Amino acid sequence: MTDFLNVWLPLIVAALIQSSFALGVSMLALLTGRVLAKSESAHNLRKLSFFYVFGSFATTFVLITSTIYILLQIPIIWYGDRVIFAGAQDYRVWRTLVSIVIGVGIVILLFYYRRGKKNGTRLQLLPRNAAEYLYERTRVTKQSFEAFILGIASIVFELVYIFAPIVIAANLILNLASAQQILAIFIYTIISIVPLVILRINNRRGGKISAFQKWREKNKKFLQIAAGVLSIVLGIYLFVYKVLGGY
Repeated sequence: MTDFLNVWLPLIVAALIQSSFALGVSMLALLTGRVLAKSESAHNLRKLSFFYVFGSFATTFVLITSTIYILLQIPIIWYGDRVIFAGAQDYRVWRTLVSIVIGVGIVILLFYYRRGKKNGTRLQLLPRNAAEYLYERTRVTKQSFEAFILGIASIVFELVYIFAPIVIAANLILNLASAQQILAIFIYTIISIVPLVILRINNRRGGKISAFQKWREKNKKFLQIAAGVLSIVLGIYLFVYKVLGGY
């Protein structure tokens, strides 16, 4: 029960926060719409969407494993027989991470989408030239490798938001035994791409991409608030368990 409250619960919440971000889903929807508009084969759509999702999965997996390695390099400092700095698990490290994730939550609530109906689901902190570049690359993507690179880009271009949940998840995973760490990495990564998987399944079953786009447009405010509030709640939760509990 202690592991669930201290590790698994906040880990799942961190993964849900990452899964709530819109860029990856938007790009996959654009890719799907482009393939369908050109009446390309269902096989080609399945192939491109698979490699896109796999690119997002692989990038998240590499980010979280790399972050775990970096956190392991933070030293434990002793003074005689007393620990005065407990490495990555030190309450001062957690205090920094809590500040970051709460700050990200506030930014999401205030600035995630561009204001105005004409902007639809465009992101506020994604530069317009970057958005145009991604749109152009999505429009001309025809090969599996290109779709894979787009999947990578969907994560990289949102690192400003994804950074906090990734680092928090990595630090939480360090509290687990080795076998559990591998399981936790896969669980986090899979949860983080669940919206992409759902959209891909919907495409395979012949669901209309236009209906999906309308749903996203109608519910974007709810999704924005949910992501922001989850980030703030996660920060408060970790403050209680990791900062106050670490003194």
